[in-house]
Amino acid sequence: MPADLLTFPRWNSDHLGLPMPDDRDAVSSCLPLWEHNIAYEEGEAQVIDRLQAAYPRFCIHPDVRQLCSRLFPNGSGLPFVTKAAGQRAVEYVGHAGGTTAKLQPIEGQPCAGVSVDEDEFVLLKQYWQHSGELISSRMARSILNNQPVTCAQTETRDIVRRRVGELHQVSEANVFLFSSGMGAISCAWRAISQISPHQPTCQFGFPYVDTLKIQERFPGATHSFLPFGNSEDETKLEELFYDHRFSAVFCETPTNPLLVLPDTKKLREITLENNAVLVIDDTLRACSPQSVLPDCDIVVTSLTKYFSGYGNVLAGALILNPGSGHFTQLNRAIRNGFEETLSDPDMQVLEQNSRDLENRVEKCVSNARTLVDRLRQHPAVECVYYPGPVGHDDRGCGALFSLVLKNAAEVTPHVFDHLRVSKGPNLGTNFTLCCPYTILAHYTELEFAEHCGASRWLLRFSVGTEPVDDLWQRLTSALELTE
Repeated sequence: MPADLLTFPRWNSDHLGLPMPDDRDAVSSCLPLWEHNIAYEEGEAQVIDRLQAAYPRFCIHPDVRQLCSRLFPNGSGLPFVTKAAGQRAVEYVGHAGGTTAKLQPIEGQPCAGVSVDEDEFVLLKQYWQHSGELISSRMARSILNNQPVTCAQTETRDIVRRRVGELHQVSEANVFLFSSGMGAISCAWRAISQISPHQPTCQFGFPYVDTLKIQERFPGATHSFLPFGNSEDETKLEELFYDHRFSAVFCETPTNPLLVLPDTKKLREITLENNAVLVIDDTLRACSPQSVLPDCDIVVTSLTKYFSGYGNVLAGALILNPGSGHFTQLNRAIRNGFEETLSDPDMQVLEQNSRDLENRVEKCVSNARTLVDRLRQHPAVECVYYPGPVGHDDRGCGALFSLVLKNAAEVTPHVFDHLRVSKGPNLGTNFTLCCPYTILAHYTELEFAEHCGASRWLLRFSVGTEPVDDLWQRLTSALELTE
């Protein structure tokens, strides 16, 4: 029987490297102590070698590693979801100064490998991470077993697209599915670049790391960055439009990890006035019934998180607003290069997981609001980041919060080590997760992150469906150690 992380979380040193959930295709692995997170970022073997799973864009799943050994027996490389994705990886490596990347088709498969010399592997891995065009562990097993990877137009695929469309009150015809949330974001960026080549984009608000990296590193990318996403940045955005013809503005609502809610209606006004596309990542809204699609041209979202909810499948979606003035151009540009990349086995898991979406998410959000309300009164807590006041009716506030403790540098590692919830990257699962987010996402740029408001001592919590008083007891027993 798989371990029940609701009752028996993976939180202590004995759990290092165990998958979360207890599943071969888990997309998170336990990093239970503060020192483990540092060692992970430093690439230390005593931690890396213990990982039985990991977030697939950051660490290569054991089944994918086995496939790499078969595809590249005498060198380095990675497999990508399609030949076109592999070719984009080749171009990325070349743009970054590499010279050895080569496309390597996989016989009988839609996927393709890209080989590089070992000293250029870091560049190839960047594209794997930023683009989200990686193959899943289930796809890797199909190839290893000499079975075709299929992404067929099945009833299951239609159900998932329809389910996503219903969340945004649009037809499933306006929903595009991808093998990851970053796959959806990189597709949006490519479509915008195709319509408005050589024009810069603008990132509004401090985003998830790879959304910014796409706008920094992809061939042809130039951008401006407004990290705070507040009213002052709105004014700056309007001023920047005088000097820049931005093709698009990208933002998250709420932002990760500071949970800022940008004024999407104001952003809509600004982008309409300047004929720019507005792209909103609504992942952290936890599949809210109040969609932000009317306030933008494109919604991108990670289905890995709340939509799936069980942490064992990677997927994403792009939703087009049919009422957008850019709809015709965007629809044409997206369909021009679109390929189904979410495999049939992954699709089946996603459909099964999302059947209890409404009830599961409602419980997660209710628990988060209760914990935030209590933590804001706790004497050990310096700050709780959560979008809006507790009791706000908009479920778009989500089930994620971040906190910084008083005397953070002295007490945070100790509190984290003794916290009895599952610990590792990912969010939106039915079981509670905690991680030192800034350490994991911005370890090589901690001063930059802190300049943008994200403390290196920040703890990010994704609240699950456990009994809320049980969660509160687990939190307070760890917080008592600050004394």
